[in-house]
Amino acid sequence: MVPVSRLVGRLAGMRPYLVSAPAGGAGAASAAGLAGAVAGGTRRAPADRPRVVVAGGGIAGASAAVVLAERGIPVVVCESADRLGGRLGAHPRTLPDGTVQWVDHGFHGFFRQYYNWRRILRRISTGRAGSGPLLHPLGSYPVISARWPDEEFDRLPPTPPLSIMALTLRSPSLRLRELARADHAVGLALLGFDAEQTYAHLDQLSAEQFLAALRLPERARVMLFNVFAHSFFNDAATMSAADLVAMFHFYFLANPEGLGMDAPHADYQSAIWGPLGRYLEQRGTQLRTGTTVTALDRDPAGGWRVRTADGAILPADEVVLATDAGAAARILGASPDVTSGDQRLAAVAARPRTGPPYAVARYWLDGDVRPERAQFTSIADPGVLDSVTLYHRFEAGARSWHGRTGGSVVELHAYACPPGVPAADLGAAMLAELARLWPEVHGLRQIDRHCQVGTDAAGFPVGGHDCAPGVRTAVPGLTLAGDWVASSFPSALMERAAATGIGAANAILAAHGHRTEPVWSVPPRGILAGRWAAAMRREPPGVRGKLWMPGSTCWCSRRVPR
Repeated sequence: MVPVSRLVGRLAGMRPYLVSAPAGGAGAASAAGLAGAVAGGTRRAPADRPRVVVAGGGIAGASAAVVLAERGIPVVVCESADRLGGRLGAHPRTLPDGTVQWVDHGFHGFFRQYYNWRRILRRISTGRAGSGPLLHPLGSYPVISARWPDEEFDRLPPTPPLSIMALTLRSPSLRLRELARADHAVGLALLGFDAEQTYAHLDQLSAEQFLAALRLPERARVMLFNVFAHSFFNDAATMSAADLVAMFHFYFLANPEGLGMDAPHADYQSAIWGPLGRYLEQRGTQLRTGTTVTALDRDPAGGWRVRTADGAILPADEVVLATDAGAAARILGASPDVTSGDQRLAAVAARPRTGPPYAVARYWLDGDVRPERAQFTSIADPGVLDSVTLYHRFEAGARSWHGRTGGSVVELHAYACPPGVPAADLGAAMLAELARLWPEVHGLRQIDRHCQVGTDAAGFPVGGHDCAPGVRTAVPGLTLAGDWVASSFPSALMERAAATGIGAANAILAAHGHRTEPVWSVPPRGILAGRWAAAMRREPPGVRGKLWMPGSTCWCSRRVPR
């Protein structure tokens, strides 16, 4: 079935899409298709090898640094934490028995259409098969509920349109007679993603309003769509419907690789950040961990002065701002030389593009859960808990501890939780919710736990697209990278961070006459994008401010929720 699905998908145009081919040449100011909203214009380079400071040592900053360092560009990476990684980072924790375990900031799934991030990871892979030895299939990852049957997306044919047909036929949450009562005209917007049309018509609508407009039964909405929306660390009530449609397109409706996901068999520090840091240092990159960038201002000679919390001033010809959205807002807020030259950057400084808080709780328990439990499970029921990861089933350090003690290492994740609640309280609430779903948890004793709340996830607010900055800015010598940065092609989460990091490096390389790095994505338009665009051209006068679909009964207000 898999070869047939891939063949049909290729005939339907479902294949990796080359956004930007490698290019070079002095005086080039941009690389076609990169994720920039506003071009800074052609400028004379102060030198063939510009000094670059990258603020942020997560996926975005490391991706930019790799591409630049490989071309001999001198790079300084400033990371506020004591090691690289950002939200993919890890830190050591000593358990009561003296065992040291590396604890991540939450499980991350490495989906197979993460082309750009995987290309970066190939630099540190040791086998002939690219990132194969580094990343391993995670297996089935069900969506479960106390109310309804499980959903398992990874067992679908890998490639649209057969994957869409199979979901419709196999899913216990989608019945044909119920689908017949859904609003097909609104569904056309889901299947017909086109960046220009989708954001023009849906960005003023919340994901919650859009899903209600589909008129799907509650079970399908909860098991298929609400889980999906929450997994982007945003609440459906405040997340833009356009961003929801874009992400659904990227992960399912235009994904040539299927919904299977992979993960390293070691902690992120051992598997990724230690090797990647060494790779960068071997190519001349200076890694300044424990260094927080606080502000940017212009040197009288026209370059940059990058100010840090320890009082240092780093000179630079080019700056890549690759921190999380909150840190970027703080840096921009202290940098009037920057915000005065770009209204979108001023908007970021005034209103950071961050999502709601998220919580991660890792428990070391004195026994195991039932053997049939999946390594990763999504939770659809209302409450705090969104996912469960059994680290002792696949991660080397946790597996070793399990082998010695018989205990389990269970991570609980809340993607969007109420603000102001202590991490320990959220951890306890998630564990109680898990015990209701998995009764065997009641009998397990806690040996240790680590609970944390993060506020650095990217936000995709209703109506936020028009003021979202892209990789290129209106300020010469400044580029942006991160999962919060707008992209002109489909991408999300880790892949957007990597793609925008490469895009920022490419903008610098092109401006200084160096060869750029290719950028890849999934097909940029949905399978019914032509029909969607044609339908929206028939929008009658007087319906702006409402969600209108030809033939639809839906007339939802587009007012932004407060």
